[in-house]
Amino acid sequence: MAIPVWLRLPGAFVLSVLLGMTASSVVLVAVHAPVLETFRAIFDGAVGSWSALESSLVFAEPIAFTGLAAAVAFRARVWNIGGEGQMVMGAFGAGLIALNTSLPAPLMLLAVLACGILCGALWAFLSAALKVWLGVNEVLSSLMLNYVAILWVQSLVYGPWREPGGGWPYSAYFADEARLPSLGSELDICVVVAPVLALALSILLRFSRWGFEVTVVGHSHEAARYAAISVTWITILVMLVSGALAGIAGVQQVSGSAGRLYVLTPGYGYLGILVSWLAGHDPLLVLIMAVFYGILMQGGAALQIAQIDPSLVRVIQAAIILFALAGLTLARRSQSRMHLGKVDRA
Repeated sequence: MAIPVWLRLPGAFVLSVLLGMTASSVVLVAVHAPVLETFRAIFDGAVGSWSALESSLVFAEPIAFTGLAAAVAFRARVWNIGGEGQMVMGAFGAGLIALNTSLPAPLMLLAVLACGILCGALWAFLSAALKVWLGVNEVLSSLMLNYVAILWVQSLVYGPWREPGGGWPYSAYFADEARLPSLGSELDICVVVAPVLALALSILLRFSRWGFEVTVVGHSHEAARYAAISVTWITILVMLVSGALAGIAGVQQVSGSAGRLYVLTPGYGYLGILVSWLAGHDPLLVLIMAVFYGILMQGGAALQIAQIDPSLVRVIQAAIILFALAGLTLARRSQSRMHLGKVDRA
């Protein structure tokens, strides 16, 4: 009996994760590590309690935003690898307002968000401008700008924005008015904002003229030009949206539980790229994959707390992700071939 279409991708994902766990088990056996105890520790540490699940969602929050940022750009075949730098500039924008202005409660948070989003978008615009007007490859420019952003914020938190008398490279704490509303001990309002944005992006990409134009540009620049769609305009626009979404991740990192500016180098921008590919650049699936990766990260942290070799943690995470990426890619290619076969028969 043929597998229903709506079950093929979820089935491929589950099977791929199981194969990744099997491959990880072989490594664990080879180094004489307890297999069942290791996977039980991952489960208990990531989803075994509400506090564990909350910690997994904390990891998933910024990955969801950088994943959405990557998905928007990649759907238009614009290879924005600068989510990390755009996230850092979003954090800078939040700190610029929080540390240097004094506004009433509602206006302060709105200004922090607006400045963070604007800084992320403008940082992405640099790569877009270099691409469309000077022909500079956006992969290289956006990647290099990551390091510029990190060094810029580093110069601030080690220099003029460093907390007076502080021993660590952090800014002073933000005022309460500049902090995101909390929804728990670690979670903030962004855990609700991310699904709303993903749904809005999904609707726009599927049903709006802009979404249609993004799809056409992503499939063929020649077809887009034939249909009188401006590739230049779409490239700039998707990069602005992509940078803005990454900027939200930066605001969340410093205006959330941290409450102050610091040097952000967690790799969330690069993880967003991976999550977007796992999700096939579908905004709603990005959320699911972000939570999945958050669970892996929290499970890995739990293993380290349980004093399991950190290198084994990396092996388990890498094996599961590689098998999942390969399995989903093959499943999507199979679906595409079947669809083309049906079109040819018709």
